[in-house]
Amino acid sequence: MKVFHKSALFVLGLISTSIFVSITRIGEFNQVGKAQISPSKNTLRVALFPYIPDTANDKYSKLVKRIETEFEQKNPSIDLVLKPLTDDDGFYEPDTLKKWLTESPANNGYHLVEIDTLLLGDLVKSNVIQRWNAPLTQHDWHPAARSAVTVNNQIYGVPHWLCSHFIFSRDKSVVEAKSISQLLTALNRLNPKIPNIAGDLRGSWNLPALYLDAWADTYGLNKVASAISPNLDPVVMQSLKAFSKECVTNGKNPCLDETYHDDFDLSAKDFAKGKVDAFFGYSERLNFILAQGASARDIKIASAPFGRGKHPLLFVDAFVLRKDCDQACQKAASSFVAYINAPSTQEWILMSQDAGKKAIPRYLLPATLSVFQTPKVKQDPYYKVLKSEITNALPYPNSGFPAIREQMNNSILKELQ
Repeated sequence: MKVFHKSALFVLGLISTSIFVSITRIGEFNQVGKAQISPSKNTLRVALFPYIPDTANDKYSKLVKRIETEFEQKNPSIDLVLKPLTDDDGFYEPDTLKKWLTESPANNGYHLVEIDTLLLGDLVKSNVIQRWNAPLTQHDWHPAARSAVTVNNQIYGVPHWLCSHFIFSRDKSVVEAKSISQLLTALNRLNPKIPNIAGDLRGSWNLPALYLDAWADTYGLNKVASAISPNLDPVVMQSLKAFSKECVTNGKNPCLDETYHDDFDLSAKDFAKGKVDAFFGYSERLNFILAQGASARDIKIASAPFGRGKHPLLFVDAFVLRKDCDQACQKAASSFVAYINAPSTQEWILMSQDAGKKAIPRYLLPATLSVFQTPKVKQDPYYKVLKSEITNALPYPNSGFPAIREQMNNSILKELQ
């Protein structure tokens, strides 16, 4: 048996105590360090479709800030980065969209891009987007929206907004018209001293889309894809010519000569100020018309009939996922579309609550049906009409249009002029 001197034992005790304290402190430091180091956030870059009313007139500052703030509060592990809504170039340029969906998110690429589904088929063919894994909210989508985001029986988009052509008037008979002939009859009964109608008939996307709308109004919705052709239907063109002539004033046609195309707000402003009897455009133009001082008690709205009947077509804006969006990216993207399409989110955006409680609603068309049941939207008389007008609508075709639109535009313009 070894015997230690007392002094040696004392020294060894001190050393042991010191080592124990040191190890304890190192452990404590590590625990504190772990608590202080938070896991890095998962960045989600999103390009929102920018063509919506800037109700607060602040270049969408309050809108973007509220979306980012609310979403990140609900999803603290995600850093949401929204593309500035004032930077609206590229959303109808297929090459630009492909660039956003293939470039690294660290270099101006985006994980999630909101597109017009007119371009969806081309993006699928280009292999730059991936399908969504059975979104749980499909039951809430407008049937036209569900159809628009489906390619080869696979869902490639989550719908957000809808859009369609409407007629605005102060006269009940105009909005009650169910065909182009009824519409022209109603217009010609109004004030003969001012033009019958104002709106934009120009644009290589806009005019061919109006032609397809007129085709659907004439022949029905089911085979509208067959109308995407350089061979124009004479019956449809007869209706469009008659409609176009209602814009003529003093021998000029501002709907066709680019007067209204170059000044985006002029036609709606002319209607708001009573300089024309009626206006045709998208539902959200009602926001601008009312902001110009037109009385909400006087303005009436309905789906615009451009043919022998009235069968509305809907544009659909939907979120698409980049091809290389991994599992973490997909989870973040799913969280975002769930937030942006939640009835409570849609309600404050539609009712312009980012611009204050008394702001004029945006009058955008939501792609989700539940939004129409939220308290403020449900109480709005215009939203009751808008919901009714698009109930049986179908979407514009999601493939074939971009490649032939310019040829169609040139052919239609040639006949109208």
